Amino acid sequence: MASTATFLSAQNEVDALRYSQNFYGGTARAIAMAGSYGALGGDFSSLSINPAGIGVYRGSEFTFTPSLIFGKTSSDFLGTSSEDNAYKFMVNNLGFVGTHETKNEKGWMAYSFGAGYNQLNNFNRNFIIKAVQPRDGINSSSMLDNFTDNANNNNWDDYYEELAWLTNLMPYDTVSNEYWNDLAEAGYGQLQRRRVQESGYMGEYLLSFGANYSDKIYMGATLGIHRLRFQQDVEHFEVDDQQIIDYFNSFQFMEHLDAYGTGYTFKMGMIVRPISLIRIGAAFQIPTYYRINEDFYTSMESTFDQGTGEASIFERSALNTFDYKLRTPYKITGSVAVQLPKVATFNVDYEYIDYSQANMDSREYTFYDENDFIRELYTVTSNIRVGGELRLGPAYLRGGAGFYSSPFKNAEVNEQAHTKVFAGGIGFRSENFFLDMGYSRRIIDEVYFQYIPQDVYGADIHTATSQFVTTLGFRF
Repeated sequence: MASTATFLSAQNEVDALRYSQNFYGGTARAIAMAGSYGALGGDFSSLSINPAGIGVYRGSEFTFTPSLIFGKTSSDFLGTSSEDNAYKFMVNNLGFVGTHETKNEKGWMAYSFGAGYNQLNNFNRNFIIKAVQPRDGINSSSMLDNFTDNANNNNWDDYYEELAWLTNLMPYDTVSNEYWNDLAEAGYGQLQRRRVQESGYMGEYLLSFGANYSDKIYMGATLGIHRLRFQQDVEHFEVDDQQIIDYFNSFQFMEHLDAYGTGYTFKMGMIVRPISLIRIGAAFQIPTYYRINEDFYTSMESTFDQGTGEASIFERSALNTFDYKLRTPYKITGSVAVQLPKVATFNVDYEYIDYSQANMDSREYTFYDENDFIRELYTVTSNIRVGGELRLGPAYLRGGAGFYSSPFKNAEVNEQAHTKVFAGGIGFRSENFFLDMGYSRRIIDEVYFQYIPQDVYGADIHTATSQFVTTLGFRF
C-alpha cells in the first residue's frame, strides 16, 4: 500500500513521481483551454506541448503571463475534517517568437525561432490532518510506533529513531531487549495533529525552432532547460490531553526538505494539415535528465509533566545535503484539431507516459530499493485534454477540461487518484495587441499515510487548486 504523500524520507519514489508530472501552464489562452493545444500552434504554450506549433506563426510576438494561485485542501481522518489554504503569485510565461517569411507561395514559406519560459507545474499546497486516536482501538497507532518498530528491526536512522531515543520517547527495555513507547503501552487515545506546507514550481526555459511547408506541414523542435524548486515542512504533534499517562505530556516532530535542480530535455513534433479544417499533431519528448540537490533536517521536542523534574527535551539532526540524478519517463502526445475560420476551434490531446520508467541514481547511493518501488507502484497513464475557442468578433470565449489518470497500479491504495482539470477564459485581440484572461481548477483526491505501515487508516485528502492568469501580448 502506498500514497503520493507519505512519511518522508528524502530522495525516494515519491520525489521521482512529483518531478515527472507536468500540468502545463504557459499563456492564459492555453490555460483557458486546459492545456489542449497540441495540434493548434501559434501560441507560446505550444512550444512546450508540441514544438511544431511554432511553425504556425506568421509574425513575431511577445507574451507575458503573471498568475495568482489559490489552493484549498481538506482532509478527513478518523471522522474529523480539517481545511487549510495556500496562496502564491507566480510568473506563468514569458516568451518571444520571431518569424521570417520567405515570400514563397509554396515550399518553405516561413521559419520561426522562439525563446522564453513556460511553467510546467506548481507545488503550492497546505493541509492539516487532525483526530484523536481511538482508546484501545484495534488499529490505533502513534508515530512513535514507527520509530520503535524500526529500531527493533535494526532499521536505525539518525534523522528519526535517534531523535526519539535522545528525547526519552523511545526507552530501551534491558530485560526484554527491545524498544518501547508510552503511548502504545497506555493504549493510545492521544490527540494527533499534522500540518504539511508545500511550495515550489517546475518551469521550462526553452529554445525552439520551426518551419512552415506550404501551409500543409509544420515542424518544430524544442530544447528545454527545466528548473525545479520544492520545499516541504512537516509538523507532527501528539499530545496526551486526556492525561492517560501520568508523566508524559506531548511530543512534536518536524522535518524540513528543500530541493532544487536543473534538468535537460529535447522534444520534436509535427502538425499536418490534410484539409483546411483539420490539423493532426504528434510530438515526442525524450526523458528529462535532472541533477537535484536537497537539504534535509529533522527535529523533535518532548514535554513531560513537571512532577518528573524534566519539563522538555529538544534535539535536532544534522543538516543532510545530498545530490542525485533523476531520469523522468519519455512522453508521446497525439492531437487532432478542427478549425472553422473566424468562427471556432476545437482540439483534443492524448498523452502517453509510463511512470514506472523513472529512475534515480547517485555516486553516493545505489537507489536499488527506490527504483524497485518505482517499478512496483507506478504504471502507464493516458492523459486526455480537450479545449475549444469561440470567436465573437474581437472577443474570444474559451473552455476546456483535462483528465490525468492515476500513475499508481491497480490494487494500490491510490489507484483512483486521478487528476481533473476544468478551465475557461476570455480574450480580446487586435492586429498588434491582445489581452487574454484564463482560469483553471485542478482537483485530486488521494489517500495520505502519515507513517507506513502503522497508520492503517490513512487520511482522505481533497485538493483543489485554482489559478487565475492574464496574458499581455504584442505582435509586430
